[in-house]
Amino acid sequence: MKHATWTLSAFIVLPLMASLPASGGESSPQAAANVILSDLSQVNLGSDWVVSTGDNVCGVSGARQISNPAKLSYSSLLASTPELKEMKKKGISKESPEGLVLHNKGVDRVRKAAKTVMQEKGHCSVWKAIRSKKGVSVPDITSAVRAKL
Repeated sequence: MKHATWTLSAFIVLPLMASLPASGGESSPQAAANVILSDLSQVNLGSDWVVSTGDNVCGVSGARQISNPAKLSYSSLLASTPELKEMKKKGISKESPEGLVLHNKGVDRVRKAAKTVMQEKGHCSVWKAIRSKKGVSVPDITSAVRAKL
């Protein structure tokens, strides 16, 4: 693991830091390094896919493992679950204990339905947002998942 860390910093972070102006303040090399290191979750070396791990709904989560992904409209699916409809109808706050339980049940319901559709259609993963560097289109399975809810 140390070798991978050294390789990443030697070939990405250090050259970027060296190209920055030597002035202090927000444009200092240290500030730039902090920004670069905080965005490393978005770096997908050797992958044709641009994803954020937080956008994974189910299936493989590593960009290098993706072979046949699908996407969905997560927020609309979540809003159409019985749990979130109940929260809206009763005016339950998402931050309240009851709201947290209902919200998590809705998330689980969407994830399970997405996993079922993913397996039925032969996809490797389902994402809220995914983009191909090569322009490959990603099928939207929102309607099929909605039917499973």
